[in-house]
Amino acid sequence: MLFFSLTAVALRFYVRIKLLRSVKSEDWTMLASMVAGIAFGVFMVLQEENGLGRHTPPGPSEEYTAYLKWSWIGTLFYNLSLAFTKVSILLLYLRVLTHDYIRKVTWGALGIVVIYNTWAIAMYLTMCVPIQKKWLPEIDGYCHPVTVWWALTYIHIITDFMIFGIPIPVVVGMTIPLRQKLGLLAVFTLGSFVCLISVLRAIWLNELYHPGDKTWGIVTIANWSTAEVNAAIVCGCMPTLRPLLAKVFGPMMDRIKPQENQQTTGDPSNRPRTIGSMSLNIFRLGRGAASRAGRGSVHVESGLSWTQGTTLTVSHRSNFSKTTPGNLDSAVELCSSSSLFAFGATLRTPLPGSQV
Repeated sequence: MLFFSLTAVALRFYVRIKLLRSVKSEDWTMLASMVAGIAFGVFMVLQEENGLGRHTPPGPSEEYTAYLKWSWIGTLFYNLSLAFTKVSILLLYLRVLTHDYIRKVTWGALGIVVIYNTWAIAMYLTMCVPIQKKWLPEIDGYCHPVTVWWALTYIHIITDFMIFGIPIPVVVGMTIPLRQKLGLLAVFTLGSFVCLISVLRAIWLNELYHPGDKTWGIVTIANWSTAEVNAAIVCGCMPTLRPLLAKVFGPMMDRIKPQENQQTTGDPSNRPRTIGSMSLNIFRLGRGAASRAGRGSVHVESGLSWTQGTTLTVSHRSNFSKTTPGNLDSAVELCSSSSLFAFGATLRTPLPGSQV
């Protein structure tokens, strides 16, 4: 799993640096998640070397003490990685989903995630007072009751479902062909796999965790925790890889499904420009650029080739409905982030008053 998450993050930065030449805050946050995920993997190996997967020894031992210490540090990085992944996804939403209502929901979700993870990490750093009691239970001190950790687990699962459900109303309300809409929904709902892992991990945590034999009963939970961290990173990176997928698979799809409705021979300057062939500034529109361009209507002409994509025609008429994204940012970003299922969009901007 670590290989897939590393590959996803590496490809994400390749797209941002080489293709789009614009690295955003959500990319750096995902990189921080990857670093924490690697650290979590390292401490999982240290736990295995000190008893994970074997029955707990009947009496105190240096190996078991080391296992408890590495387990505490490893779980801290587990929480940090998931926290950074959630923040990265929400920052991407704030840049892409620009409808006012959705932005308010996203800001609220971001606040909940930050507060919850700050509380969780604070509780974990003070799991026992003094903290040495975590791996030296015979010393005097205090440890938080197990109900605290179950409360944190439930909130973690709730925030998972909340985050991956935010973009669904926006995508459903977009006026794009059904194929592209299904592709966008598939990309954004990949996070449901992470939600499923979180739920299964909680179930197994309740059924398999035995305080008297920690190193044996927790193996399945440790494996699924590793899967959860890496799957969350992969799912968080998928919406950003569309330009790379279009570049790699576009020519192949043109050979499989040649264009039928548009002439591609002749002067290249007469061909409509796709997101992949346009100036890189198209990916840096921002709210200011959208406001300067004016609000307009968006509709899509399908039937073009995979590399040339679908025509996203923008007219300068103020008729956005409340069920569609609030300005041009979301239309461009969502279409450019829809992965293999919805290849590039060709943008045409007619003169004011022209027919769409």
